[in-house]
Amino acid sequence: MHTDDIIEEVGGMSRFQLLLLFLIIGSKTVHPWGMLMMSFTGVPPDFWWCDKNASVVPNGAINYTYEQQCPSVDSNNTCTLVYSQEKNTVINQWNLVCEDSGVKPFITAVQMGGVVLGAALGGQSGDAIGRKKTYYLCILLNILFNLVAAFSVSWQMFTVLRFFIGAMVGSLLVVSFSYYMEFIGKYWRPMTGTMPFWPVGSALFAMTCWLRPNWSHLHIITAMIHVPFLLGWFIVPESMRWLAAHGRLKEAEEVVDQMARYNGTKKPANTSAILKQVAEEELRGRESNRKYTYLDLYRPWSLCWKSFIIQIIWLNVACVYYGISFGVGHLTGNLYLNMFLVAVIDIPGKLVVFFLSNIIGRRWTAFMFFALAACAAFSVVIVSSVGTADWEAITTVLALVCRLGIAAAWACHLVFASETYPTVIRNLGYGAANTAARVGSIVSPYIFIMGGDDLMPPFVIVGVSMFLCTLLSLVMRETMGVPLEDTTAKTSGKTCLSDVMFDHESVPFKKDQEDELLDEKV
Repeated sequence: MHTDDIIEEVGGMSRFQLLLLFLIIGSKTVHPWGMLMMSFTGVPPDFWWCDKNASVVPNGAINYTYEQQCPSVDSNNTCTLVYSQEKNTVINQWNLVCEDSGVKPFITAVQMGGVVLGAALGGQSGDAIGRKKTYYLCILLNILFNLVAAFSVSWQMFTVLRFFIGAMVGSLLVVSFSYYMEFIGKYWRPMTGTMPFWPVGSALFAMTCWLRPNWSHLHIITAMIHVPFLLGWFIVPESMRWLAAHGRLKEAEEVVDQMARYNGTKKPANTSAILKQVAEEELRGRESNRKYTYLDLYRPWSLCWKSFIIQIIWLNVACVYYGISFGVGHLTGNLYLNMFLVAVIDIPGKLVVFFLSNIIGRRWTAFMFFALAACAAFSVVIVSSVGTADWEAITTVLALVCRLGIAAAWACHLVFASETYPTVIRNLGYGAANTAARVGSIVSPYIFIMGGDDLMPPFVIVGVSMFLCTLLSLVMRETMGVPLEDTTAKTSGKTCLSDVMFDHESVPFKKDQEDELLDEKV
C-alpha cells in the first residue's frame, strides 16, 4: 500500500489541493522577479561620450558634441557619460560600461551561483527539517534581501545581495515543487510542472519593467508581492508523506483529517495502518535512523544512472533557457515586448504538456519538445548564415519557438524527475537536479555575449545542447501511472542499467496492470 491510496480517497484534486495550488505553486508567479531581474536591470541604456571642447557658442555656453563611443584613455577632455532617461538600470547607476562592461554578466553569474547553493541547501533542508519550515523561511528572507538590495550603494554590495536573493529563489524552486506534489493524486501530478505560474509572473515582470523602469523600485515591488504568500503559514500543513516517513504518525494523521475536512470526504479506515507501514519500512530501510544525504541518490544502483541522466539534462536545459532569457536584449525589436513574448510563449507549451504527458507518457513528451527546440535552434543558425532580407524577424520568431520547446520539455521533466525518487529522498533528488541546472545557469549569461551581435554562435550551442537532451530523454524509464514510492526499500534491490537503459516495459500502465502492481506490493 502507498500514501497515494490515502490521497486518492480523500480527494486527489479537490478544494484542499486547489487552495494549496495558489498558496504554494502560486508563489512561482513572483519567483521570476528575483530570477530574471538582471534581464532588465543589466541592460545598458543608450549612452554617449560628450566632448566639451567641441565649440563655444556666442553667449559663452559650451556646445556639447555627443558620440556613441567609449572615451579614450589618452583623452584630455573632461567629459562624463550622459545617459538617456528611458530607464534606470544598474548599468548607468554605477557606470558599468566600456572597461567595466564585464561586471554585468559577472553579477548575473554570481546570482546564479547563489541559486546553485540555494538549490542544494533547499533540497537538504526540505528533507531534514521539513518542507513547510524551509519554504516559509526562504520567502521571509527573500523579502528582506530584496528590500536591502533596493538601497545598494555600490555594485559590489548589489552583487552580494543578488547572490543571497538567488539562493532564496533556488531553495524555493526546489522545495515548493515537491511540497505540493506530495498532496495530490498521481493523475494530477503532471499539472504541478505545467501550471503557467512562472511564465505569467515573467510576463507581469516585463510589464512592470515597462511601467516602472527603475531597478531600485523593482526590488521594492518584488519584496512586497512576496508578503501575501507568508500568510499561508497559518493554513498549509506539513507534508503528510514527510511526517509519516519520519515517524511522526499522529501529525501525519491530523493532516489527513484536515484534507478530508476541506474536501468533504471521509478519512480512510486504514489510514493509521498505511502510515505506520510507511514509517516501519523507512525505519527498516535505513541504518540507525540516519539522515539521508545527497550521496543516497547514487548509492542504490537503480538510482545512480537515473540521477546522472536527470542532472545532465537539467544542466543543459537551464543553460539555454536562461541564456535566451538574459540575452533577450540581443533580439531585434522592443526590449519590453521581447521580454513579454519570451515569457508568454511558455504558457501554451506547459498546457499541452499536461495532456500529452498523461496520454503518450513523460518520456515521449519530453523527447518531442526537445526535438522541436533543437530544430528551431539549428534553423536560427541556417537563417543567420543565409542572411535573407527579413532574417532578423525570422530569427526572433524561431528563437521564440526554441524557447517554447525548451520550456515545455523542462515542465515535463519537473514531474519526470520527482516521480523517479521515493519520498525520503525526493527533495534531495529534485534539489540535486536543480543544483545541476543552476550550474548551467551560471554559464548562461555568457552564451549571447560570445557572439556579440551575431546570433549564430549562441544558437549553435543551444542546438547541440537540445539535441543531447533529445537523446537522453529516451534513456529514462517511463513513470506515468506508477505510484510514488515512499521509501528506498523497494528501490535498492534493482540493478542500474537494466532499470534505466531503454527499458522495454516502460510503457503507459493500463488500469488492470496498475492494480496488479499494487496488489503485488501489498
